[in-house]
Amino acid sequence: MTPSDRGPFDHIPSATSGAFPPRDGNLVEPLVDGGVAFDRIAAAVESATSSVWVCVAFLEVGARFPGGRGTFLDLMDGAARRGLDVRVLFWHPEGTPTGEDHDGVFPGDEAAAGVLTDRGTGWQARWDSAGRQCQHQKVWLVDAGTSDEVVFVGGINIGAGSMAGPDHAEAPEPWRYGNIHDVHCLVRGPVATDVHENFTMRWNGASERGSEHGAWPPDGTDDLPPPGGRSAPAGETRAQIIRSVLPGLYDVLPDGENSVREQYLAAVGAARDYVYLENQILLSRAVLGALGEALDRGVRVVAIVPGDPMPVLAAVRSHPGIAAGYTALAALGRREGFCLAAPAARRSWGYEEVYVHAKAAVVDDAWATIGSTNLIFTSFQGDTEMNVSFWDGDVVRGLRSRLVGEQGGFDVSGMSGVEAMDRLAGVARANAGRREGSEVLQGFACAIDPAIWAT
Repeated sequence: MTPSDRGPFDHIPSATSGAFPPRDGNLVEPLVDGGVAFDRIAAAVESATSSVWVCVAFLEVGARFPGGRGTFLDLMDGAARRGLDVRVLFWHPEGTPTGEDHDGVFPGDEAAAGVLTDRGTGWQARWDSAGRQCQHQKVWLVDAGTSDEVVFVGGINIGAGSMAGPDHAEAPEPWRYGNIHDVHCLVRGPVATDVHENFTMRWNGASERGSEHGAWPPDGTDDLPPPGGRSAPAGETRAQIIRSVLPGLYDVLPDGENSVREQYLAAVGAARDYVYLENQILLSRAVLGALGEALDRGVRVVAIVPGDPMPVLAAVRSHPGIAAGYTALAALGRREGFCLAAPAARRSWGYEEVYVHAKAAVVDDAWATIGSTNLIFTSFQGDTEMNVSFWDGDVVRGLRSRLVGEQGGFDVSGMSGVEAMDRLAGVARANAGRREGSEVLQGFACAIDPAIWAT
């Protein structure tokens, strides 16, 4: 597809500050909810012929993949036994993980080394830190640099709650992260080479690679060469890899990158009809300000967030940057055309919150982004993040239809984006009343008050 053929979605600009430009000729397939995404990811790993490389932020070592498969470590062991080049980049948090993070990370320490020793692990691992920030990318590369190459970019952590399907059946042990809604994205084509380049940068520059327990096996790991060429076209979608990377983390990117923030602000700033957001955190003052300006232009805005968000948000509410986000969100709640909603499901014992961990946005049936980036300043200017943005009316419309259809519990066929937003907002407000009356909900989305969210 050439730029002149893109027609109705030319008005959404791309990011210009990052290392990677938009590239044509890609196949982009959004994967909604972890049960769907991890089934596709595991199948790709099982059919891989040369390599499996993964960036891991959070890992529950006992979580099992869909389809009767084993754990993440089982999946990697199986690929290594077939002779594949298996490499895993784990986040190494500064200090000792505490609270909710304690069981969700796999740091480079004696305990992790013991786990790998006991398993007789035959693949390579390195640990990568970002100081007090998070190495938050969640990326899978299968058969990188070959004709069979496929990559997966998104925000889904490897945990039991993340294996939920679109129906969000009742969790065996309901708790905040027991039933998670999330999004990932399958990509083939030229833009996959940018994901390959990112992995090579991080693998070769992993901060802990020379430290005790900072790499596996203990007798040494080897660096990767850069991609040998650009992957061949695989579809008709224009796509771009955008990132957040702190300056100084990697020699090949000394000034860092902040193209995710630029892209969000550009897309919202160009919106004409609607903005649909799903995000674990909605506290970026810059993004919320841009949404307010969009509402001034008559743009509909619907945002889906977790009804029981991370307690740390309320705990750090006095931080100036976060306090400004709370103020901006409360102001949007007073605006016509804005709806904030959280998903839940009626159970025999009450309502189970469906935890929104997705980091996705759709604008005007023209542009969308899926990735690891939360809408808060720490994701834009601290954590290491990756999103894939794409411009393709059919693919974007399909994503919007699946997301809105799941949240609203109605058929969006034939609806324009604006009609779908209005219908979803109406369902969410009606569901709020149904929830007060202990009634069954339509879909999952329930309208909530922005002024008291995450307090």
